[in-house]
Amino acid sequence: MSGVLGKLGFIHRRLWDRDGMYRIALLFGPAPLIGCALAAGIWMGLRTLPAPEAPLPDWAKRPVSADRWDTSGEPQTARPDRPLPPVGANGALSGYEPGWQGTINPVDIKPMLDVTLKSTPLSAFFLDGSKIEMAQIIAAGPKNTPFAGVGSGFLAIRTPGVYAVSVRFERALGPIADCLVRLGFGPRRIVSNLLLADPGNTSKTYDAARFNLQPGLYQLAWAFGCWHDNEVVGPGRITILVSHPADQTLQPALPADIVRRERIKP
Repeated sequence: MSGVLGKLGFIHRRLWDRDGMYRIALLFGPAPLIGCALAAGIWMGLRTLPAPEAPLPDWAKRPVSADRWDTSGEPQTARPDRPLPPVGANGALSGYEPGWQGTINPVDIKPMLDVTLKSTPLSAFFLDGSKIEMAQIIAAGPKNTPFAGVGSGFLAIRTPGVYAVSVRFERALGPIADCLVRLGFGPRRIVSNLLLADPGNTSKTYDAARFNLQPGLYQLAWAFGCWHDNEVVGPGRITILVSHPADQTLQPALPADIVRRERIKP
């Protein structure tokens, strides 16, 4: 027995002198070493098991490519939703006027930032221009319920060529908020984003989708809203951006670019 202990002592002294990892390991003591060994064995065993196939929540799913326009490739072809109407005596398109038809739509805000924009509007209003302010949406909406503004119109294309369409989000100093920004062109979306806007100045220009378009009217729609603790808050703004065949960069859409059906005057 003494011989065995002597050999073990000799081995211990050699390892202690020459192997720094051996000295560190002994400082942990037997119990932690055994625990680490067991954990390593369990981890290696779990690696061989198939990963669980739990379904992803809606907010975590990647959008289906068929529902999105490409924002990184060559110009895409889109067909006009309506033919280009004749030009009236005042130079405007017959039966149409500049601007958007807007609605206020309730939203259902669930845990994990899963936001559902409901299709039944609460009210309707009209907007002009390429810039949509949260103040306009708040003024047109109800109290004590979360909602978003939804705008629809047509992009009027008079000259054939390559166009690009996008949106810019801006928010000045204000309370922290979750903001929904969507932009649709025809049957697909260009942008669909729910972002956290911090209290400081925020600005984001989304990647544009490029199109090879012929004269006609193309459906264009947006959704915009900001909330803090389920309460609609400002400030905030989105700007619809368009580049024409002769443009080098995106610019705010011109008044003649966006049209809606002419309102029936009493």
